[in-house]
Amino acid sequence: MSNKKLSIWTADSNWQPSTLREIMTPAYSDDGDSLGSEFTNAFSLGFIDDDLVEADSIEPTNYLEKAIEDFSYDFDISSDIKRKNTPPLSEKINTVIVVYDFAYGGTTTASIVRGVEVTYRGQFEYQDQKTFTTGIMQENRVPMKK
Repeated sequence: MSNKKLSIWTADSNWQPSTLREIMTPAYSDDGDSLGSEFTNAFSLGFIDDDLVEADSIEPTNYLEKAIEDFSYDFDISSDIKRKNTPPLSEKINTVIVVYDFAYGGTTTASIVRGVEVTYRGQFEYQDQKTFTTGIMQENRVPMKK
């Protein structure tokens, strides 16, 4: 097992699941080049593999560790949030975006996406737990929630 980085963004949106999917889904040029998604373009993230992203609507909360419940590696992430003494948020959130194996280093901490402010909440760590089945490595990761 090894420690890996992830980055978390949140919002207080009333987006339907289909809207969140649209915001997270990259567009492609006629040549097949990724043009990014509304989310990745808002934060100048460049190409992000969809398999490394989870995004979902949650019950409103002011606590980041509560917000990531039921996300992959939630125990590890919550432990790191607590270890870093992350204070309660000043506003309730109901949308969470997690990008695994990604350490955001940009300067934009908040951006408007479809009229909603999306805020970068920080970089956290999780334990990468890989299992081997019949000689094929499988990762315990859930793709973007639908």
